[in-house]
Amino acid sequence: MNRRRILAAIISLTLLVLGALFLPSLHKNLPPPSIAPPPGPVPISAAPPAAPVSAEQPPLLPSAPLATEAAPLATPQSAAATLQDVDPHKAFGSKSAPVVMEVFSDYQCPACKTLYTTTNRLLMDNYVSAGKVYLIHRDFPLANHAYSRIAARYARAAAEMSKIEPVEQALFQNQEKWEQTGDVDGTVAAVLSASEMNKVRALVKGGTLEPLIDKDFALGQMYRVNQTPTTVFHCKGQTYPYAGVMTYDTMKQFLEQLLSQK
Repeated sequence: MNRRRILAAIISLTLLVLGALFLPSLHKNLPPPSIAPPPGPVPISAAPPAAPVSAEQPPLLPSAPLATEAAPLATPQSAAATLQDVDPHKAFGSKSAPVVMEVFSDYQCPACKTLYTTTNRLLMDNYVSAGKVYLIHRDFPLANHAYSRIAARYARAAAEMSKIEPVEQALFQNQEKWEQTGDVDGTVAAVLSASEMNKVRALVKGGTLEPLIDKDFALGQMYRVNQTPTTVFHCKGQTYPYAGVMTYDTMKQFLEQLLSQK
């Protein structure tokens, strides 16, 4: 019995030694265990952000829109139908001009002031007066500007009396002053006679101008306007929106492209 036990112990010890020698090398040659994915949907990696489009880069016509985004804004209806709602007192140039521009603007907006005092003044002299562009002012008073709607009322009242140009100029050039004090009335009174100012005040208080401002604002919302100024160009059945201030050189280049289309 003792011999059997000794023999069994020797065999067991031999097996342990062999296992210690060979098992590590076998383990190294085995493939790594597969790891099951966690339950739930597999996340999709985000696409790299698109390169920003410069607001001062004109498009190649007619395929690309003139806008700060890659896609054009929605056109609520045909240009001809939209232009039936134009207030003639706030439109400049010939209705038969090949290019129509609708400018959605806020009198308290600094960017709108820049567009008015730089680009649009030259536009009036070189394109509107020449019968190439029909320019339409659209009121789009922003909610965060305390006095912009009041200014819009006064400007519309002055427009009813064919005094829109001096009043717009006064509002934009003195923007920093009246936006601090709220004295829109005094700003407008400085460029109108006493009798003209009495008529303007009567129109402002009468409430008839409010629906006209609301109509422009609603039209801007249909165009998905979300900042001022936003200019919407119409030419040969196509609509090209542009959000932001455009320099005169850029606008001139773009208008020449539009006018050269056949």
